[in-house]
Amino acid sequence: MPRKLNFARAGGLLLALEVVGVVVGFGSTVYFAGALGATALGVFFLFEAVLSTLGTFADFGINGAVEKRISEGEDPDAVLGAALLLKGTLVLGLTALVVPFRGAVNAYVGANVVVPLLLAMVLYQLSMLTLHVLRAEMRADETAALQFLRLATYVVVAVALVQFEFGAMALVYGLLAGYVALVVAGLARMSTRVARPSVGHVETLVDYAKFNGIWGLGGHVYNTMDLLVVGFFLSGAHVAGYELAWRVTVMTGVVGGVVANTVFAQMSAWDAAGQRDRIAPTVRDGLLASLVLVIPAFVGVALLSEEILGLVFGPEFLLATGAFVVLMGEKLVAAVNNVFDATVRAVDRPDIGAYATVASLSLNVVLNVLLVPRYGLVGAAAATGTAMAVNTLVLGGFLRRIIPLSFPTGAVAWCGGAAAVMGGALVVAGTVAPATLPGLVAQILVGGAVYVAVVLASPSLRGKLRSTVRRFGE
Repeated sequence: MPRKLNFARAGGLLLALEVVGVVVGFGSTVYFAGALGATALGVFFLFEAVLSTLGTFADFGINGAVEKRISEGEDPDAVLGAALLLKGTLVLGLTALVVPFRGAVNAYVGANVVVPLLLAMVLYQLSMLTLHVLRAEMRADETAALQFLRLATYVVVAVALVQFEFGAMALVYGLLAGYVALVVAGLARMSTRVARPSVGHVETLVDYAKFNGIWGLGGHVYNTMDLLVVGFFLSGAHVAGYELAWRVTVMTGVVGGVVANTVFAQMSAWDAAGQRDRIAPTVRDGLLASLVLVIPAFVGVALLSEEILGLVFGPEFLLATGAFVVLMGEKLVAAVNNVFDATVRAVDRPDIGAYATVASLSLNVVLNVLLVPRYGLVGAAAATGTAMAVNTLVLGGFLRRIIPLSFPTGAVAWCGGAAAVMGGALVVAGTVAPATLPGLVAQILVGGAVYVAVVLASPSLRGKLRSTVRRFGE
């Protein structure tokens, strides 16, 4: 392997850059919501949803297969060559499929987007492949910097174009510029180069990707199916409101995403070396780390959902208040799913992920179609949350059979108690804080300080924090 991964250092650097990225991304979304309005923002969100749909089929599990095979250390250059060959074939096929239906695509999104959409599909595939190769090279810490570069480029270009009244297309062109920046910088960091693949290299990717692709399709359905159905049955304003609520809740899962991206390659190497006994403690610690931020976030959103949407984004986004709370509850389950998902992939069982995906994907599609017309945005959020719970139960049930899993019950319960105390502090602070954006920020800061203080009152949690800080410097 090119490197041995320092979990504490890689995770710390990833988390720091992810948090900065969350702040920049959130601030830019607030700005775009005010500058463009709900309808124009809805156009961009639908563009991203269609891009994600195309991207899922243009990849169909190849990125995950590349990360798995390169992390195992065999013929990485040829594996990358095989991936490019497979992806190129899929991209050409999708392009031939989209062009004849460009009118329908433009009408659905609400703008003439087919040409930038196809270009974005290519750039997106190259970007994601670059990130997966770097993770396989034990360079997970470096991928966060590339992701931030992409985000910063997107924001700068989009803000500039908004000033020239490009409307929703300003965000589209900013997105393209961000992917270009990521690809160029990522290629400069990769040690893996392209070599001519053999039939065997293609087959080994296909063997893993055929299940991982179904898995990836489930992830796409989880991320975008509700938005696509909302876009079909409801208005552009509903699309924008739901997506903004979704993005705010996704920010709370940043730790879980960092944990999954940090530990996958190392757990994969342990599995290949027959050292599965080293995986279980990592999973336990990962579950705690993934939940430590989501638990108080759920309490905060349950109490302040109207204030967050109304004061931060504007009253036209209050239609998503109920969905906001449901989506935040779903993130509690998603935090566990992130860790289980990475572990199942690491032990080379994409077939299990595929079975879990088929069950949750089918349920998600059916529930969205049934619930969105009747219950609106709350129905979309409930459909996604139910599907996520089913997926997590299937993955967890499998892992318990091959790894001696244990849930950090005591630590999570302490965090739950700390969140309840924080909730009380939020209620008290709300009686004196003015109903303004600065008042909301002050209220959240008070609640956050109370939560951190109660969490650190636990000797075991303080010990984990000190241990992580020590390992960061090793």
